[in-house]
Amino acid sequence: MENHIKVIESIKEYCLSHLGAYEARPFGEYPICYKVMGKIFAQLNPQENFYKITLKCEPEKAYLYRQLYPGVIVRGYHCPPVQQPHWNTVDLDSLSDQEFLFQMIDEAYEAVINKFSKKAREKLCNLSIIEFKDTDGEDPDFAMLCDKLDQALNEIVGGHNQRSQYNQYNLRNSIHDVIVAYHDGEPVACGAFKRFDETHVELKRVYVDPSNRHMGLGAEVIRRLEAKARISGYRWCILETGRLLEAAHTMYKKAGYQIIPNYGQYAEMEDSICMEHKI
Repeated sequence: MENHIKVIESIKEYCLSHLGAYEARPFGEYPICYKVMGKIFAQLNPQENFYKITLKCEPEKAYLYRQLYPGVIVRGYHCPPVQQPHWNTVDLDSLSDQEFLFQMIDEAYEAVINKFSKKAREKLCNLSIIEFKDTDGEDPDFAMLCDKLDQALNEIVGGHNQRSQYNQYNLRNSIHDVIVAYHDGEPVACGAFKRFDETHVELKRVYVDPSNRHMGLGAEVIRRLEAKARISGYRWCILETGRLLEAAHTMYKKAGYQIIPNYGQYAEMEDSICMEHKI
């Protein structure tokens, strides 16, 4: 297959066409990974001197493809031995059949989601109605959702005055990386991050409208924010949340976040809980 920007773009586009798929860079600049609900199904290396894609595969089919295409399809080149039966690496310079490649991408995606629990598969199905948009803090839909978030927090915590000390840390003009989720064209969820230091970003303004909760949307927004942050070169996400926000604590803990000593501006704020997660 000719090493050409159009071919690379077609592979990227095809990977992202799968339900719930998004791009991530958990290992650095390369490979470019494609995930669904946090799980990798494809890893693309588009460099001229290493033009390959590694795909998840059922062991029996993986072995068959290696026999049919010796030297072109091999065991996952970078995988630990115990994982190699479940991954195939394809030499894109030597494979001319794009239709077959796309079939293997389909099978890689299926190999991942077939391992999901029934509950996870239901959440993935629910996410099929959601569209995600990358934007910034000035986006009017993001602003509207932030207003809803503030209203909800005021009701839980006890009023705007009790939360006024936090306003200076949530200014939208200081937030440049935002995701907004839409259901039938209506904004229903959001999340953002901003730089904290060279290795950390701070998650901000994560919110899901009550009408779209209990479908895994909050967790999906967090996963996509983490992927964006890792692509930008950061290694950790940190966040602050209120002690009274039990639902938020549960969501973040399920996403892998652990409580840490309050950092920076929150160090002396007893109503705050700070958390972190390596991405």
